[in-house]
Amino acid sequence: MSSAAEEARDAHADTDDVSKRIPYYRRNVRNYMTSIPILLCCFCSGLVDSAVFNAWGVFATMQTGNTIILALGASHQPEGHPRAWLQALLAVSFFFFGALFHARYTRATGSPLRHLTLASSFLIQCALITTAAALVQSGVVPGIPAKENGSNNRAGMQSVTARQLGFNEIPTTVLTSCFCDLGNDPKLFAGITENWQRNRRIGSVISILLGGIIGGWLSRTSNGMPTSIWLAAAVKGSISVAWLLWQDEKPQESEK
Repeated sequence: MSSAAEEARDAHADTDDVSKRIPYYRRNVRNYMTSIPILLCCFCSGLVDSAVFNAWGVFATMQTGNTIILALGASHQPEGHPRAWLQALLAVSFFFFGALFHARYTRATGSPLRHLTLASSFLIQCALITTAAALVQSGVVPGIPAKENGSNNRAGMQSVTARQLGFNEIPTTVLTSCFCDLGNDPKLFAGITENWQRNRRIGSVISILLGGIIGGWLSRTSNGMPTSIWLAAAVKGSISVAWLLWQDEKPQESEK
């Protein structure tokens, strides 16, 4: 028994030594409470979508709506928005390429859950939103749909991150599947600590709704819709810093 215990201690010590030799930025984050940054992404989706749809009649994150707008273009609709189909096409395309780039970028780094990988990913998203906000604020490209494409890229990237962290129940861009899953959940009315997937689904609904409400009111201020986009950029930048400071994954620790 003592020999087995000593071997176990030695193995644990070797694991700790290996962990310590790995540079901090190359270690995986501990997948605990990581739903909080993803719920903040839902909040950003509400902020940006409310501002973008209110101004241009397309969505930055909800690609189902953009697909319908694209389809309406075949019959020269919606009335009064002759370029809506083109804006929708660009939105869907940039969303897809954002997801495509992000998935391959994070895999190329070795692990999508490394501190540096997550931090750099959200820093890129912050830069894209900041660029979009600056273009709108300055009026450099008034009336050109390219100004929301940075937000579409960001939306695709955050959706991939949510899945890489294992939170398929948190839709950062559309709530239809979320409402369906809530209605289909046999433990919908279980205690608050007995069904975390349900809690996260409800949290995503509240986050997007809250972001949309705040975005709507911000669009009515003197500064207009750029305020919502600047706020979303600030949230993304804060999440990027948070990933650098997040607790490390412990050796042989199971994800929560």
